[in-house]
Amino acid sequence: MKFLKNIFKLSGCKAAILTNQSAFGFHGKYHFQTYAEIFDLKTIFLPEHGLFAELQDQVSGDELQYLFSGMQIVNLYGKEEKSLVPPRSALANVDVVIIDIKDVGSRYYTFLTSAYYILGELSRLKKETGKAPLFLVVDSPNPIGKKIEGTPLQKEFESFVGVTSVLHRHGLTPGGLLSYYNETFELKVDVVVVPVGVIHPKSLSNLEWVPPSPNIPTQNTCLVYPGMCLLEGTNLSEGRGTTKPFETFGAPYLVGKPKEELDKRMFSHQLETFRLRNLRFLPTFHKYTNKICEGYQLMVLKPKQFHSLYFVLFFLKQLADLFPNEFEYLKGVYEFRSDRPAIELLAGDATLLDYLNGKLTDSDLEIYLEESENRWAKAIKPFRY
Repeated sequence: MKFLKNIFKLSGCKAAILTNQSAFGFHGKYHFQTYAEIFDLKTIFLPEHGLFAELQDQVSGDELQYLFSGMQIVNLYGKEEKSLVPPRSALANVDVVIIDIKDVGSRYYTFLTSAYYILGELSRLKKETGKAPLFLVVDSPNPIGKKIEGTPLQKEFESFVGVTSVLHRHGLTPGGLLSYYNETFELKVDVVVVPVGVIHPKSLSNLEWVPPSPNIPTQNTCLVYPGMCLLEGTNLSEGRGTTKPFETFGAPYLVGKPKEELDKRMFSHQLETFRLRNLRFLPTFHKYTNKICEGYQLMVLKPKQFHSLYFVLFFLKQLADLFPNEFEYLKGVYEFRSDRPAIELLAGDATLLDYLNGKLTDSDLEIYLEESENRWAKAIKPFRY
């Protein structure tokens, strides 16, 4: 990876930026405000959720408007799939494209996929014209550290919520993951990383957390998200519409003797790494709006040992066994794809889907996860620093 510790060396360059409210604090401002004083900032690319995380998931940002004199706003999450790729006109007249937006450490999270799509368009531009803007990544810490979980996404499951070959919990910073994309996929873009600690501090407390999107309210949410995001592909509430999304989950049908058996299986499976709390909750929006749900709060006790993905895969398998008539995997359009159900796009791996369908044992799953994680750890070694 190439590094740049002094962004003032690029002062005056014509620039575009992918950012949102998570890039805050450098000189006490939103970073795009500071960069407007350093660069000739021409364009702001909006990710999913908008510049200030105003919008819920899968809501088009086409209607958002901002009054920034002399700058164009380009929405990269519109009503159609083609909106995900930046228009060539927004890249043609700039010297540098800045990526300054925080990730949460999971491949489903779409901000770095938007950055990857920009990277891909720059690669095509370079092949066609022989030149392309510098791709400058202002790096920030991975809020859940270097621990990894999961298996590589297989090509047939690639979508806006998953880039081929990446694990569910990747263990990289934005600079590391985007450099991995550039080199692994031979995009041949000039990628330069501003190291963690230059603009973004090397560590950040919960007290300073700025939600990058509406349903990642705390750093604790990031710990459970690598597994709990799979619930988006089911008829369980993943806690949207509550104060603890992804930590709170359930459904109205989790009642009776099957629920008692589910409690027994999950509580007996509890390790020292987590604890489940039975609860009832009422989502104010999203799935089961204004309907009482029976479910759980997931409390992570030992973040370095807890494996969110294994926990959720195990839970879903028990649920399908105990609630065969009530539990469902959702169908229909999910993140612009309608040819595969959401659970397939999120799991991203035929072997994991076989486990959910009862074709593999828990032991088989544990071995498969460990082998995949070991291979990924070796593959990304050059992109960790």
